[in-house]
Amino acid sequence: MGRILGLDGIRAYAAITVVLLHLQLFIHWYYEESPLYSLIRHGVEIFFVLSGYLITHLLLLEKKHFGDIDLKKFWARRFLRIFPLFYLFIFSVILVSILFETETSLKQIFISAIYGFNFIPRSDYSILLAHTSTLAIEEHFYIIWPPVLILMLKKSASLEKILLFLISFFIILEVFNNHLIFQTKLGTEYFVERWTTSAAVYLLTGCIGAVLTHTKVWKRWNSSWGLSIILVILFACGFFVEFWYSGHPIILRDFRMVGILSGILWIICNQNSILVRFLEWAPLSYLGKVSYGIYIWQGFYLATEPRRAVGQDWPLSDPYIAVLLLSITVPISYHLFEKRFLKLKQNYRRSSTPLENE
Repeated sequence: MGRILGLDGIRAYAAITVVLLHLQLFIHWYYEESPLYSLIRHGVEIFFVLSGYLITHLLLLEKKHFGDIDLKKFWARRFLRIFPLFYLFIFSVILVSILFETETSLKQIFISAIYGFNFIPRSDYSILLAHTSTLAIEEHFYIIWPPVLILMLKKSASLEKILLFLISFFIILEVFNNHLIFQTKLGTEYFVERWTTSAAVYLLTGCIGAVLTHTKVWKRWNSSWGLSIILVILFACGFFVEFWYSGHPIILRDFRMVGILSGILWIICNQNSILVRFLEWAPLSYLGKVSYGIYIWQGFYLATEPRRAVGQDWPLSDPYIAVLLLSITVPISYHLFEKRFLKLKQNYRRSSTPLENE
C-alpha cells in the first residue's frame, strides 16, 4: 500500500505554523489582514483535514485489499500512536504543576486526560492544556467514524452513496453549528467552536476528499491538467478566502476547508512535481515524522499565547528558551520514547506490508 509523497512535508508545515502562531514574535495584530498571517494561521485546520483524508483513505485501502476492515487492529494502531506520548505529556504537566505555578488545576488535567478538554467551560480554560482540545476531537473521530464507515460498507453502500452521505451530513452539521454558535448563548460560557460537533467538519472535509479519490470518476480524471488547474484555483481562493470574502464566518471556513483539501489533493495528483520533491526534502520529512511530538510539546513549553497570568511561572515566559527546550525535547521524545511504541504497531497490521503515511 504505497506511500503518498509529500504528506510528511505538509505535516511539517502545519506543525511549524502552529509554533510560529503561538510564539507571536513577529506576527502582531495589525498583520492579521496580511497574506503572511494567513500562511501561518491554519496549521490545526490542515492537521484536521489531512487526518480525515488519511484515516479514510487507509480504511478504504484495507477494505479493498483484504475484503473487510479490522476495527480492533485499527484502534490498537491508533492507541500506540496517540496515547503513550499524550499521557507522557499529562504526567509532565502534573510534575511541572508541583514544581511551578501553572494556573492549572487537577480538575483541568483530569478533563484533558479523558479527552474532554474541547467541552470545558471558559472558566476552566488553561493555556497549558488548550491544545489538547484538538487532540480530543481527533480521538472522538477515531472512535466514531471507522465503525460508521464499516457499517455502510457492510450494507454494500457504494462509494458514491457514502460520498453523498458525507456531504449531506456536512451540510446538516454546518446548519447545526450556525445555530449553536450564533443563535444561542452557549458561546459566552463554552468554546462552542471547539466542540466535536463544531470542529468535526474539518475532519469530515478530509473524509469527503478520501472517498472522492477512490471513486471511478476521480481515477479517470486524476492525471489530467484540467483537474490540477481546478484544484489550484480552489486552493488559492479557499486558503486565502479572507482576502476576498468577509461575510458569514461559517461560509468563510467552509471555503477555507475546500481550499486546504484542494491543496492536499493537488499534491496527491502531482506526485512527480517540484513541490512534492521539496516536501520530501529530508529535513521537512523528518519534521513531519515528529510533528505529533512538536504539537504536543509546543503546548507544554509555549502554551497557546505569550501572555501569562500574574504569578504564573510555567510555561516559561522567555520564548527563546521555550523554543530551545522544544527543539531538544522533540527528537529525544521521538527516538527514545515514541519509536518504542510505533514499532509495536507492526504487530497489529494485517500483512507485512505497512500502511504507509499512518
